Amino acid sequence: MHFKHRNGVTVLDNLFQSGCLRAHLLRTEPGHSSEAVLLNTAGGLTGGDRLSMAISWGPLTHATVTTQACEKLYRAAAGEARIDTTLNVHAGARAEWLPQETILFDRAALRRDLQVRIAPGSVFTGLEATVLGRTAMGEVVSNARFTDQWRIWRGAQLIYADAFALGGDIPALIAKMPVTQDRLAFASLLHVSSEAEGALKAVRGELPTLDCITAASAWNGLLAIRFIANEGRHLRAAIVRVLNVLRESPLPRVWQI
Repeated sequence: MHFKHRNGVTVLDNLFQSGCLRAHLLRTEPGHSSEAVLLNTAGGLTGGDRLSMAISWGPLTHATVTTQACEKLYRAAAGEARIDTTLNVHAGARAEWLPQETILFDRAALRRDLQVRIAPGSVFTGLEATVLGRTAMGEVVSNARFTDQWRIWRGAQLIYADAFALGGDIPALIAKMPVTQDRLAFASLLHVSSEAEGALKAVRGELPTLDCITAASAWNGLLAIRFIANEGRHLRAAIVRVLNVLRESPLPRVWQI
């Protein structure tokens, strides 16, 4: 998928899609950036499945890419599911990667990889959120495998690298890991911009009001926010509050449902 700038508006330049993954570019409403919504028509993933996405924002474009619903990872009889995402943000573009939560069910296996290349002078906001089972449905994830990796480059320089892994007895692992603190829902939100450090005070001002544990840091034109929560609904509510601090336009419609 590639966005281009035409007559002051961001439009879809080209799109190739195959398999279960589909994309829809929504009609732009006043005050909104252009929005593309991804849909997995298979309804979820299991061991051996793979989603691969390559998205590019051309110069001066402004577009948000999100998903129609939460991605669901079901029990894997063998192997693991993979979600590989490559994002390229060209000069002067404002790019947002805001998928809804990924939900892992018991015995799921997922390897997720996000690679982002940002041109100097562009703006990028990226989110990945994960929920271990639906607590409102009484679901318990006793065993699962999950690996998550981020790599972000500004020009030729690697400016952010993060890796997270869970495997085996999930209740025991999340109880002792400092990054989870016995909570079942967690997310990372990254904002890369020349104004990122200036946004830190406003973001930190919002954190004490959220119904989850959060922390924010900023350095070298990058703002990083972490969330951990007892339930997916608390995580989502916190993410929405912080995104509304960072964003200049209303959230995508799928996030407002």
